[in-house]
Amino acid sequence: MNTGQMMLTIGAMMLLTFLILRVNSTQLLSQGTIVDSKLGIVALTIANTYVDYAKRQVYDKAVLDSTISIVEKNDLTDPGSLGPESGEVYPLFNDLDDFNLWDPDLGRNIVITDTSSLSNSINTNLYTPFYITSKVYYVDISNLNQKVNYKTWFKRLDVFVWTDGIQDTLKYSSISTIW
Repeated sequence: MNTGQMMLTIGAMMLLTFLILRVNSTQLLSQGTIVDSKLGIVALTIANTYVDYAKRQVYDKAVLDSTISIVEKNDLTDPGSLGPESGEVYPLFNDLDDFNLWDPDLGRNIVITDTSSLSNSINTNLYTPFYITSKVYYVDISNLNQKVNYKTWFKRLDVFVWTDGIQDTLKYSSISTIW
């Protein structure tokens, strides 16, 4: 083999090496996207289930009060008091505002861990934990995206779900009303 043929052979080998590395990196990126998409679908399912459960609860504890025949706005829970009452823990909430998981003593939201949604069917001790937290606040009919600090007939529930395997936190919102 002369020098020219040797240079062409080395160049061809370098090109082949580059192409193989490029194909492998593309496959790894595709697999990462697939895993992220699958975990995102599970996170959305968890958020939807959580919202469905929250919406099955009564709008406010004033509705549960048998001494109130007609619920007025001033009977509703104060905006600063939205959240679980003393001793209430998920999933034993009885009204929508219990799903406001802000804990003023901790200065952060309480996080619920879901370990049942994505478990290994062969080894039940292996699972992918999903973390859930939520906020409940009053909104006005004129702007359902804006939190207000007064009582209204509309409450917004924002649910946040994440896990170590996905890049972003899923936010799922729903509006509830007393009617």
